[in-house]
Amino acid sequence: MAVLLHQISLAMPHYLRLFLLIVAAVVPLAALQFMTQHSLRQDRENEVRNDTLRLLDLLDAEQQRIAAEARQVLATIVESGVPQAGPPSCQQTMDRLRTRYPAYLSVEVADRDGRVWCATDPVSLGVDLGGIRTFQTALATGALTMGEYGLRYPSQRPILPFRLAYPSPDGTPGGVVTVLLDARWLEENLGSRPLPPGMEMVIADRQGHVVARLPEAPDAIGQPLPTAMLQAMRAARGARSVAVFETGGTERMVVSAPLETGTGESMIAIGIDRDAALRPVREAMVSSLALFGGVLLLTCLGAAWGMRQFLRVRDRMLETVVEKASVLESTTDAVAELDRSWRVVFINERARSLLPDSGNAVGRNGRQVFAELMAGDSGRTLQQAMERREAVEFETQGPRSGVWFAVRAFPSRKGLALYFRDATERRRLEDERTLLTRQLEAERSLLTAILDHLPSGLLVAEAPSGRIVKVNDTALRLLGGLPAPAAGCGCDGTRAGNGGAGFGEGLCPLSRALRNGETVEQEDMPYTRPDGAAMILSVSATPVRDADGRVTLAIGTLRDVGERKAMERALQRAKEEADEANRAKSKFLAAASHDLRQPMQSMFLFTGVLHRFIRDEQGQRSLEMLERGLDTLKGLLDSLLDVSRLDAGAVDPRVEPFPLTSLLDEIAASYAPILESKALAFRIVQQDRAATVLSDRVLLGRMVRNLLENAVKYTERGAVQIAVQTQGNGGQGGGAQGGRVRIEVSDTGIGIPPDQLTRIFAEFHQLNNPERDRARGLGLGLAIVQRLSAILDHPVEVKSQPDRGSVFAITVPLAPAETAPPPPPVTASAFTGGGEAPRALLVDDDAIVLLGLRDMFREWGYEVRIAGSTDEAVAKIEADGRMPDVMLVDYRLREERVGTEAVVRVRAMAGWNVPAVILTGEAGPECELDAAAHGLEVVRKPVTPRQLRRVLDRAMAKQAKTAEAATGAEGERLSL
Repeated sequence: MAVLLHQISLAMPHYLRLFLLIVAAVVPLAALQFMTQHSLRQDRENEVRNDTLRLLDLLDAEQQRIAAEARQVLATIVESGVPQAGPPSCQQTMDRLRTRYPAYLSVEVADRDGRVWCATDPVSLGVDLGGIRTFQTALATGALTMGEYGLRYPSQRPILPFRLAYPSPDGTPGGVVTVLLDARWLEENLGSRPLPPGMEMVIADRQGHVVARLPEAPDAIGQPLPTAMLQAMRAARGARSVAVFETGGTERMVVSAPLETGTGESMIAIGIDRDAALRPVREAMVSSLALFGGVLLLTCLGAAWGMRQFLRVRDRMLETVVEKASVLESTTDAVAELDRSWRVVFINERARSLLPDSGNAVGRNGRQVFAELMAGDSGRTLQQAMERREAVEFETQGPRSGVWFAVRAFPSRKGLALYFRDATERRRLEDERTLLTRQLEAERSLLTAILDHLPSGLLVAEAPSGRIVKVNDTALRLLGGLPAPAAGCGCDGTRAGNGGAGFGEGLCPLSRALRNGETVEQEDMPYTRPDGAAMILSVSATPVRDADGRVTLAIGTLRDVGERKAMERALQRAKEEADEANRAKSKFLAAASHDLRQPMQSMFLFTGVLHRFIRDEQGQRSLEMLERGLDTLKGLLDSLLDVSRLDAGAVDPRVEPFPLTSLLDEIAASYAPILESKALAFRIVQQDRAATVLSDRVLLGRMVRNLLENAVKYTERGAVQIAVQTQGNGGQGGGAQGGRVRIEVSDTGIGIPPDQLTRIFAEFHQLNNPERDRARGLGLGLAIVQRLSAILDHPVEVKSQPDRGSVFAITVPLAPAETAPPPPPVTASAFTGGGEAPRALLVDDDAIVLLGLRDMFREWGYEVRIAGSTDEAVAKIEADGRMPDVMLVDYRLREERVGTEAVVRVRAMAGWNVPAVILTGEAGPECELDAAAHGLEVVRKPVTPRQLRRVLDRAMAKQAKTAEAATGAEGERLSL
């Protein structure tokens, strides 16, 4: 047989053998190609189905996440009490939420009758929900109720409602809060993502009507699903289903999730054009068969072309995978997929950002790539999930990075899908809360230990019963024990301690703190212990108040001060010597305080008002003596303030030329009544009455006044004189450059001993006043003179003989004759005459001072408006509709605000610079700097009515000149 075949073969033509050879070569290749294409088609179908199932799971998870977010929003609104806040507050909250929540999420609040009265969408206001079944169910059960998809008025958009009743103040349901989830969440979340060609996503309601679709197709909304598809979805009974249907002439592979999955109110279907998905495979198969039908010569080229086609198909498949992966990239979780051999087949960007070492993770061993997630017990948990195909959820900490991850794993036939996110911040907050709790417990224990070991006795009583709730061992030892706790501290009228001195009858500090809210500091009280021992206790008590200001507790401390009293008597002499060095500072701080100036200012104002009401001669004399005493007190306070300001460097001299004669005449006029009352002769001897000096008029006047006051104070008989002598190049009619004036104040008083000539310039040093008679001052006059002498560079000399008198001299430079300013014109009060009373605005946060100013200004003929703050002043002006003609404003007002703010705001309302004066009791430079920046004059408290009237006239005169200048420039008169 073999020989026969051999012979036949020899007889066959060469081309036939070649053909058979080609056929022998092509047939196996063709069979292999058919098998390959068939396998590719099956794999392609399986891959498309699996990818679509995974995409369906992601879409279902996204829907559940959004539904959970809606439920969370609903619970948050109800629990935060927004519906109980009332329509205005509720609507304000909804307006803020509308800007924060996505457009597909809206909130409505309806009353028991179903009328919507508060909503993020104004169109919903007034809509009646009372006839909706889920509304009545939520109102009746009080539980969270999810409705069915329906059409929303008036947009006719499909919505999924979530409803929860909120309580009214009496505990009954007050209405229902509804969160509406618009089906357009699908378009907003995934509409911008590219979908594979021919893919459609559909969400349908219980009846199978389309409520959302991607790509968007407005005409499809509300249309029913194909009957066959709907029957298949309902027959799935809670499981995912995959089927092939023909819709619109196109065969589609449809993956669906029925009602029993997801939210329970919607069905999800994802369809992909089967022909489009398998087209690359089919085209490759046709091309390969055509090539294999060619000649043997083209076999190699056909193989190469087939390989090229294969690579092209693979690239297209990869593109499809990438497109589907872009959908996975949109999720907020880190996502990775591993096959059954633990190789990474997919990882999104979020996962790469959480695991920096996973850059080129695809194809690598997942145990290495995700070593942070699979270390220790976590790896075993994932291994069991893979083997048992059971979803797991856990938290683990990366061994290298220390980052905490919240991990969810979903196994499948192909492998394992991992969803994880960074939980470090949440764990950190939990750890901090735990640590703070432990610290609070430790601090509470420490505080208890400290209280139990305090050297002072401690008692804590509650209000209003007065029951002792805490007592330490020291208090028990000092008091010799306490009665039963029910006896209390005596706040209810009982006597809770032996003898009652420490606690009984509501007189002890602890009782006063509970009853009256009084704070008691170290009050010494005698106490008799139960054993008869007498002692002196220093008791302090402080009330503790709640948020409403009610006293809830009182804390009292006890100390045995018997030994301390003995030590105080022994150390009294040493203490007096030590206090001597600080007396100057202490007296100044006490005298210059703001609280002292306020009542003094009130006294000055009310004293000025009394002139109108006291008509008899005796009353007028008494009132004059009262004013003289107040003037003396003001002088003492001003002296203290001047020393403080001079020491602090807060005095900035304004050196300018001025006539000396006018200053001396003013001083002489002010002291004439005192000189006359002491029967002392007084005269001014001045060679050149036209002399003009270069100095600060106010500060030089203070120096001369202090010297003159000192001379009058220590001269009982004889004379006091002021002599002015011109020295150097000065001559008649003014001084030339380089000339000086010597101002001498002489008296015939008691004189100064030689050993006291340097000490008299020290603070509080006085001669012949051992009893410290305050009528003779504090001994600060010469100290001020010495400091002003250094600031102005005006040397001061003194000569004296005991029992014959003293001479103080000040040397002042002369100003050049041409710089002498003209005498200031005498300006009448800006508020005299006229038909309408001028309007004054007074602002001060001290009620007594404010009332005194009001009465004084009314005496001067003003129409007065008073206010305690800037806002109150502005409100009164707005209500009155008339602007003030002048303002007097305290600098330091309530809530740390200043008076210059009130001046600026009122001037802005008026449209012109209303005359204003700042009144202050502060000694610092802050007020002067602020007032100067706004062009305002400062008057320091206390100020006499006469001084205040002069300052107001000066301010009005200044404003009148400004107005006249403006009138001249504009050609018309501006009325004040």
